[in-house]
Amino acid sequence: MDKVKCLINMIIAYLIYPFNKGKFKNRNIWLVGGNAGELFVDNGRAMYEYLRSRQQEEVYWVINRNAKIAKKIPGEKLIKGSVKSYLYFMNAKVALFSHSISADIVPYLFVVPLINKFHKKVFKVFLNHGTVGFKVRQAMNPKTAKVAEALVKSYDLNICDSEFEKKVKTETWWEVPKETAVITGYPRYDKLYNLKITEKQIFFMPTWRNWLKSENSENQKFEETKYFQNIANLITDKELNNYLEKNDIKLNIYIHQLMQDYLKNFGNIKLGKNIKILPKEVNITEELQKSKLLITDYSSVAYDFYYLNKPIIFFQFDKREYEEKVGSYVDLDKDLFGKQAKTVEKCVEEIIEISENNFHYDREMKQKSDKLREKFLKYVDKGNCERVYNEILKRIN
Repeated sequence: MDKVKCLINMIIAYLIYPFNKGKFKNRNIWLVGGNAGELFVDNGRAMYEYLRSRQQEEVYWVINRNAKIAKKIPGEKLIKGSVKSYLYFMNAKVALFSHSISADIVPYLFVVPLINKFHKKVFKVFLNHGTVGFKVRQAMNPKTAKVAEALVKSYDLNICDSEFEKKVKTETWWEVPKETAVITGYPRYDKLYNLKITEKQIFFMPTWRNWLKSENSENQKFEETKYFQNIANLITDKELNNYLEKNDIKLNIYIHQLMQDYLKNFGNIKLGKNIKILPKEVNITEELQKSKLLITDYSSVAYDFYYLNKPIIFFQFDKREYEEKVGSYVDLDKDLFGKQAKTVEKCVEEIIEISENNFHYDREMKQKSDKLREKFLKYVDKGNCERVYNEILKRIN
């Protein structure tokens, strides 16, 4: 929904709000959203399903009008940017979201005078969509950086999964107030189970590159970028493809949500019969559970796989450029909890080595991974949603 339409609907909701107080009296409304209203995944989904299972709150998922996933979402839904969604937010007790309250729940309300009093009224829970570790905070739009910073600092609860992450969030990242940062573990971890895997499957999920999105690499065509070429060279590598086919191993690739504009470019790659590119709507949690090995670069999905205690290869072909343009709170030389590969050849070597070892690390890497676990994951259980929920109740009551 465009900005003008959202603002008009917001004003209408504000004007009719006084006449609808009776309708909302004594209702315990909680709104949940994520991924700018496009997807039903991640921490938002985990908390939504948890709340629905409790049947104590009146819960709504906020979604875009034409989102493809809409029919697959159970329960009550609100259309983001509609009069009804703004009105329900104005009468809500709690809002939970994975990206931002403006992107996921109520567009632009935070910056509109008078109406933004409702932003202060509702208890706001920032679930985040991944552990803060491999990406130094950068505003998506430099023009709105100050607004974005004020928005994040206005949230009442900011979820963390370790002391390390809490320190990053309160001392560097957005420098959120310490009293709002709480270590509960991420809700989506509750959905992670070590299933009995019969098929041999590898999951490859590189993260996005903000400089490719913002600059479109200046005069460089996307297929000429180091990003595209390294991914393409890996998945078309002859030795790798021969090994996968010989050992009946599948390699599934998921292109990051923010790089989906380039899906056609990846679609032009001639893939081997054991390699495929997954659609945008795929359930990432399920892919993680079904896979024996994860290949990523700097994606926070690595923490999910780490949670499952399964092997990871960090394919960091552009490490120097990434550290200069993005940066990492995690020391990429000392504190990686998986194997590091900076070239296609090294990545192929590590894939084969781990696969040959029945998808386990060698002893040295296993010891390092185990040692770092306490630093990056405080809880490894199925109580993450419950801890978030109890923390909310403690603060709103």
